[in-house]
Formats: sequence, structure tokens, C-alpha cells
Amino acid sequence: MNPMSRPREALYLLYSHYASDPRPRRQAEALRDAGWQVTVLSLGHEGEPPSFDVDGVRTVVLQRGRYRGGAVSQYLRAYGGFSWAAWARLFRDGEHYDLVHVHAPPDFLAVSSLPVRWRGAGTLLDVHDPTPELFTERFGGGKSPVVAAVRLVERVSAGLVHHVLVVNEQVRRRLLARGIPPDKISVIMNLPDERIFWREELPRPPETPVLAYHGTLVPRYGPQVLLEAAALLLPEFPDLTVRIVGDGDLKPALLERAAKPDLAGHVWISPERVPVHRIPEVLGRVSMGVVANGTDGFSRLVFPTKLMEYLALGIPVVATRTDAIADYFKPGELPLVERPEPGAIAEAVRGLLRDPAGANESVRRARQFFTRHSWKLESAAYVALAERLADPKARGRQR
Repeated sequence: MNPMSRPREALYLLYSHYASDPRPRRQAEALRDAGWQVTVLSLGHEGEPPSFDVDGVRTVVLQRGRYRGGAVSQYLRAYGGFSWAAWARLFRDGEHYDLVHVHAPPDFLAVSSLPVRWRGAGTLLDVHDPTPELFTERFGGGKSPVVAAVRLVERVSAGLVHHVLVVNEQVRRRLLARGIPPDKISVIMNLPDERIFWREELPRPPETPVLAYHGTLVPRYGPQVLLEAAALLLPEFPDLTVRIVGDGDLKPALLERAAKPDLAGHVWISPERVPVHRIPEVLGRVSMGVVANGTDGFSRLVFPTKLMEYLALGIPVVATRTDAIADYFKPGELPLVERPEPGAIAEAVRGLLRDPAGANESVRRARQFFTRHSWKLESAAYVALAERLADPKARGRQR
């Protein structure tokens, strides 16, 4: 069979739930729209069938559930179990793919892609979060044997694939400093899909103040800071409410904090994770998005997708200043707070709630970002990279 007479086929290896994970879903749909067939080996929820279709992308469940907690041994066990299941399936089945796109962490999931690489596929390692910095923040001890080991695993894993993707310039610089060749790394940013999030006109704000957070519920992304800031604001804005959409380790503590007398009745937390395409609907009408990311260690490398989704929806944002955000916004384009502290966040929110016209102007200034960067441009670059990696001759030229 002439290989050009059939659609390209891509395989994603993803230790996550595909339907609610924005980055792999946007990328898979970009390939789908370019005529590729995409299969995802991923985690599944209880009650889901072993294989099902998500908007034209075939999803195969390798494991159910996802470990969340504070034990590094449990993370490694969960990662290892998933990686072994992927390896065994690919080694046994002998299926043909033109591209294997490995989503990390875990970095060593790249090993699971080897059976398909041996059959001629191009391979791509997509570093969502750099594991050495992530493990240092989660478990402490930047010089610990565990962190030294994951640095080694990161470098070996990058050596096993044809190309490496990262999410922003900060992460690219870290990998360059650890010896990965510059011509082997590309940046594809996490940006909102304009078909889901873009509003041309700024929306009318709700009658009473609504502060929003959506995404993974972990301390480094600051949903707990939002609740404490809301508690400070309620005496002045007694009708204020908070909407939190997401799931994660911090959820039980957030539910407990929201039930205390100073916040009771003012906080809504979604009972489960929400697919990307439903986020605008579930958020509803919102006065402001709050992105209180940490500013040290791993957190300083994060360019928050939720920040861009709020702006694409025309929602004013208060955010903490991180190195990654400073890379992409010009001075004065975005209201930034120096530290993720409740008092500072509350002060910034207060100023915008008191000045609706100023809040709208802040959105217009910040949306200048989209004249420089957009998912339309990023997705085109991603599809072009995938086409090069799927072509053995082009792979040889790029290496």
C-alpha cells in the first residue's frame, strides 16, 4: 500500500484523562482537522468503556483513576504501572503509527514508545511540566537522590525521541541548560482554542460580583489564596461569590474552608472535573478570574492557560507575576500582583470591582497578547512538526 494513500496515524501516550486535559486534546484535534487519525492511550474514569470516541479521536483506557497525594513512591508506582501497560500493549499489538506523541510527566513514558519507533514512527516527547522542578516543589530537596534521578531520566528520555516539545520559553531554557540540543526543542504554547473560548465583544458582568478559578486544584496554582482573599472582601462586597471549577489534591481542604462561617454560602466548587469545551458554560457570567500562582521554584515557570482563557472570554484577570508571564506580556498590559498573598490579591480585585470601566480597559490592553500569539498559529506549527516527524527523510534532515 502506498503510504501516501492512507491518512497519517498518530498515537498519544497520556498519563491523564484525555477529555479534560486541554493541551493533548487541542493538539489531537489539530491533527484530526488536518486529516490524521489519532488514538490516545490514557487514564479512564470508573464506568467508562475500554474504548470510546471523543470528537473524532479514539481513546483507549489503559488504567482507571489517577494517583494524587504526597508520596513520591506512589507517584512512581502509578507512573511505572501505566508505562508498563503502554509498553506491553505496543510491543504485543504491532500496530503501525506514523507518530508517537508522548505527554510527560512521566518522562520515562518515552521508553514505552520504543516498540513503535522501531517500526518506523517518529517520536515526540512533550514536556508539560519539567519533572526535576516539579518534584523539587512537591517533595522538597533539590539535591536529593530522587531529584538527581529524575534529571537523569529527563535527559535519557529526551535522547530516546526524535524531538522535544515544551510549553514556554522558561522551560526551553531549563532544558537547554541541562544539555538538550537547541535544534531538538520547540515551543508550542498552551493557548485557548478560539472555537471554544473566544468572544469578540466583552461580556456584560453579572449583577453581583463573581470571582472565578478553574483548573487543577493544587496549592501552587493558588485556589486557596482566592478563598482567603474572598473572605477579606466579603465585608465590603456581601453579595460576592466564588466559583471554582476543577479537581485535585487540594479539593477536600477547599471544601472544608468554604464551609466555615466567614465563607459559607458564598463558594461553589464543581463536584467533578469538567471537559474543556464546557468550561465557559460552567463558569457562567464572571466578574473576574483570579490566577494566584506561586512565584518560586517550579511555579515561576508556569504560563497559566486559565489566564489566557479568561482573557479570550473577555473576563478581567488579577494574576501574580511569574517569570513565564513576564516573558509574554509587555509592561502595563496585565494587572500583576508581586506575591500570591490574600491581602494583595484582595486589594487588586477590590480596585477592579470598584472601577468596571477600568476593568474592561485592562482586558482590552491584555488582549493585545493575542495579536502576537494564538492557538491558530501554534496549532499550525504543531501540525507542521508532526508532518516532518512522520516523514523519515524529513526526520533525517532535522537531526
